[in-house]
Amino acid sequence: MEKLLELYKNVESDFFELDHEKRKAFMKLEFNKPSDIFDRNVITKIPVLSDEFLSWVRASFEYAPRKYKIDLDISFDDMEGYEEEQLKRIFFKNMFLEAKKSLNQRNLKNRIAIGLVATGLISLVSMILLLALWENGGLGKEVVSYVFDIATTVTLWEALTILIVENQEKRNLTKNLVKKYDSISFHKK
Repeated sequence: MEKLLELYKNVESDFFELDHEKRKAFMKLEFNKPSDIFDRNVITKIPVLSDEFLSWVRASFEYAPRKYKIDLDISFDDMEGYEEEQLKRIFFKNMFLEAKKSLNQRNLKNRIAIGLVATGLISLVSMILLLALWENGGLGKEVVSYVFDIATTVTLWEALTILIVENQEKRNLTKNLVKKYDSISFHKK
């Protein structure tokens, strides 16, 4: 059992080169040409990175051990006339575009969460007033009370899920995009 725990603890080193002193993970990607990492269906001034490539970039944060920076090495068989600095600029502008998209999504979800909080509070106040004013309601009072209780609980919990859990996930992604990469290089094989 102890061997399994040790294997689990250090499994990243079986896949990636790790420098434990400098706390770096060296990750390499190989492609035929830069256009392989771009979304060919999106026509923009600056090429947009493909969803597949972006998902690998996000996954690299999860593969690297905690508190390790990532050195990402991307090599191509053919550079298609691109220079390393040009590809870095495209990469970072795409990361800023992703961060802005994430911020816009978070703002939209925050507005929805605020609406859910308001709905939950209105439902809670309505339930309290209804129960205080409705003296001999019998079964009808119990059913209405139960419905208001569920409406209050569900809306408030969903709002908290959005405000706390989902926002933390988005903040972590944005923070990783900015802080987790130590260096990124694009070059010909």
